Amino acid sequence: MFETASLNSVEVRAYRSLVRVPEATPSQLASRLGLSGREAARLLDTLEAKGLVNRAEGSAQRFRASPPDLALGPLLLSRQQELQAAQSVMAELTEEYHSEARRRGSGEAVETVTGAQAMARTFDQLQRGARDEILALCKPPNMAVPSRGNDTQLEVLASGVTYRAVYEPSALEVPPEVYRIREFVESGEQARVAAEVPVKMVVADRQLAMLVSPFARVVNAGGPAGDPTGDPTGGPTDAPTGDATGGPTDAPTGGPTGDPGDPPAQPPPAPAARPSAAPCAEPTPEPSAVLVRPGALLDALIAFFESLWAGASPLVLTEDGLDGAAVSDRTPPSEDLLLLSLLLTGLTDTAIAGQLGTSLRTVQRRIRDLIAFAGVRTRMQLAWEASRRGWL
Repeated sequence: MFETASLNSVEVRAYRSLVRVPEATPSQLASRLGLSGREAARLLDTLEAKGLVNRAEGSAQRFRASPPDLALGPLLLSRQQELQAAQSVMAELTEEYHSEARRRGSGEAVETVTGAQAMARTFDQLQRGARDEILALCKPPNMAVPSRGNDTQLEVLASGVTYRAVYEPSALEVPPEVYRIREFVESGEQARVAAEVPVKMVVADRQLAMLVSPFARVVNAGGPAGDPTGDPTGGPTDAPTGDATGGPTDAPTGGPTGDPGDPPAQPPPAPAARPSAAPCAEPTPEPSAVLVRPGALLDALIAFFESLWAGASPLVLTEDGLDGAAVSDRTPPSEDLLLLSLLLTGLTDTAIAGQLGTSLRTVQRRIRDLIAFAGVRTRMQLAWEASRRGWL
């Protein structure tokens, strides 16, 4: 509030001190604040000019604080009016922006964000703008926000916004990431683990989604700089190893041209240095994301999240940060438990199909469904989960 009134810390201390006493002289204020008499006098003159203090009646050297509601009220009202005007302008600009996007033919109001810095800024704004709920699908690699970098989430959780996140198991394999996830969970995040998270996504208040592209957008080397963290697709980022000058790698050896009368050929002059970022150089990859606003596509993304959330396993992290996924109270149907018991005896899929009187394809499909149900990735992990959860 005092920042709005353009008061520095010393002026705030002085005004607070005067509020607590009927009146005070410059020397008394100087004693309270540890200032010289001249500094206190200049300070009181400044506060008087700002309307925060008045001289006591009949004394030019005694000052009293002005009532806060009279001194600060009009200023705060003025700031509120400025803020309301700014919000109105923002709403008009936002409507104009989306109208223009629709006019250009964007039926779903989808826009692209390119570059790690732009993505990080957008992700931060998306979280800070949420009022009720954040939905997140999380998988490596982190392109815009490095490990232990999302401090905004802790602030937003503290403000009362609900976070629900589904993690891919690979996100729990890097210790720094696991410790950060545990910090989020301890701060109120609801976390689950799914066997596979197909895409990175964040949805704020079911009104705006940020969908991170699994591919890099390619730009010319002469254009914007690429992502300093490397190729987000996991592919190599090394440039070709050929001649940096773009010319032939073997220099001419000189010598006669075939005519005995000709003088020996002179070595060619050294080629001029070329800039390393020539227009014909290899393109540089940049990470990108799309923002999806209300429409059929956003509805589908939210439904996809809810489906993945419903099939994921609750996540509990131990003190050392290791994955201690909570035991689910769900149990597979009895026919799947029979299939699981046959699988654990070491029978092949073909033998199990013969025992159950079904096809090999059906057995393999049901095993895949069991793996997904348990929130794991391999048959060995399925066996361990079955034992841990007491299914058999």
